[in-house]
Amino acid sequence: MTVFEGSSDFTVRSGMSLDEVKDLWWSRMRDLGWNRDDLDAKTHFTVARNGEDWLIVIPKDNKEPSGMVIGFQYPNQTGWVGFFIINKEYQGRGWGRILFKVMLDSYKQNGIHTVGLDAVQEQVATYGRRGFVEATRLKLMTRVSATELPVNYGEKKPQDGYTVTDIKEVDESSLAALDHMHTGLQRPTLWTKDALFSRPDAFGFAISNSSKELQGIILVRRCEHGHRVGPLIADSIDHASLLLQLAMTHPSVSSSTGSLIAEVFGANKNGMKVFSELGWEWAGLDYHRMWLNGRVPVEQQEGGQGPRGMFAVFDASEG
Repeated sequence: MTVFEGSSDFTVRSGMSLDEVKDLWWSRMRDLGWNRDDLDAKTHFTVARNGEDWLIVIPKDNKEPSGMVIGFQYPNQTGWVGFFIINKEYQGRGWGRILFKVMLDSYKQNGIHTVGLDAVQEQVATYGRRGFVEATRLKLMTRVSATELPVNYGEKKPQDGYTVTDIKEVDESSLAALDHMHTGLQRPTLWTKDALFSRPDAFGFAISNSSKELQGIILVRRCEHGHRVGPLIADSIDHASLLLQLAMTHPSVSSSTGSLIAEVFGANKNGMKVFSELGWEWAGLDYHRMWLNGRVPVEQQEGGQGPRGMFAVFDASEG
C-alpha cells in the first residue's frame, strides 16, 4: 500500500485488496447505471498492478472508501484514467481535485506523459481544465437481444488462407501485441488468465493468416444488462463483420434476453457501419476520447493502425 496524501479530513492511498475497493466500485456502478459486471472489478484490480494504481479516498470520520480513481500505468510509459468518483456526501470539498492531482503527480513521477481518458459530455470542460484535449469520440452502440431481433444475416467465412480460433487458444503475448499495435497502450497484464481468461463469462474469437500471424480479435464479457463487446480489431471490414457475427451467435449471447453494448472507435470510419449492418443502433451517446496535453499515441492518430483496424475499444474505463 502506498499513502499519497493525508490531511485532517481524509487520506488518499492505494487500495490494499480487491475486497476493499470492490464494494464501493460495484455499488457506484449500479447507482450510476454504468452497465458493468462485478467480475470487471478483479480485471481492473489486476491490471491496476494489484491495486497500486487504484487510488481511494478514506475520510477520517468514516474509514470506508468514499471516492476513487484508477490511474492505470502501463510498461511503455502510457496511462489511462478510469472510474473517477467521489461519493455525493463528500462532493464540494475539493477532495476530487486533490485526488486527481495525486494521480497526475504519480504519472509525472514515473515519467508517464501519454495519458488518456474517455469522458461524457458533462465532464469534458472539467477534464479540459486539467490539461486534457479531445482527439476523437467513441460511439456507444447497442443492440437488442437475439431473441427479440434474430441474428440471420447469412453465413460469413474468413478470406482464403485465414482461420478462426477461440481467443483463449491464442498466445497471450500475441494478443497484447495486437492490442498495443492499435491502441499504443502496452497492456500485457490485461491479456492474461488472471485478468481476463479465467472469467467464466469472457469469450471471444481470433483470426490468423496462413503464416499463423494474428490479424483480428473480438472479446465479449457479461455486463449488468447483457453483454459487452470489445475490443473488436480486424485487418478488414469483412473480418470485423465475421468476428462480430460469430460473437453474436455464440450460445451465451444467442440464448440471452439481455442487450448488447459496444464502444465504437470514432476515428475508424467503418466502425459504425460494421455494427449497423448487424442490427446495432447508436445509443445517442458519445464518449469524448481525451489525452493529457494533447499527446495522442501514434497508433491512434490519423494514418495509424487504430483508425484502420480498431472497430471497437475494450471499454471507456481502460482504453
